[in-house]
Amino acid sequence: MKKKIITTATLIAYFAMMSALGVVASVPANVSSAAKENLRKEISSQIICPSFVTSNSEANNVRAIVQVNEQGKVSVLEINSANEELKDYVIKELGRMKISHPDTTEQFVLIIKFRVV
Repeated sequence: MKKKIITTATLIAYFAMMSALGVVASVPANVSSAAKENLRKEISSQIICPSFVTSNSEANNVRAIVQVNEQGKVSVLEINSANEELKDYVIKELGRMKISHPDTTEQFVLIIKFRVV
C-alpha cells in the first residue's frame, strides 16, 4: 500500500513538473509571435494604397520576408508580387520606414493586400 502511494505521488509530481516546464518553454515562442504580429501591424498601417492600384485582385498582394534591426530600420530580405510596380513601391516605402520601438529583430513574413475601397 505504501509503495502504491509513493508511486502515485511520484507520477503526479512528474506530470506536474512536465506541465510546468511545457508552459515555461512555450512562453518565448508566444512572446516572439506577438512581437512579430505587432511589427506586421505597425508596418502595414504605415504603407498606404498607392493611386496606381485601381482594382482589387490577387496581383495586388505583396509578400516579403523582412527584418527590423535594433535601430528600427526595416530590411527586405525577399519580396514577391505579380505587380512589379507595386513591388517596387513597397521596397521604397519599407526602405524609408523607421520603427520606433522594435520588439524583435527576427525575420518574419509580411503580407500586404492592397485593396481599393
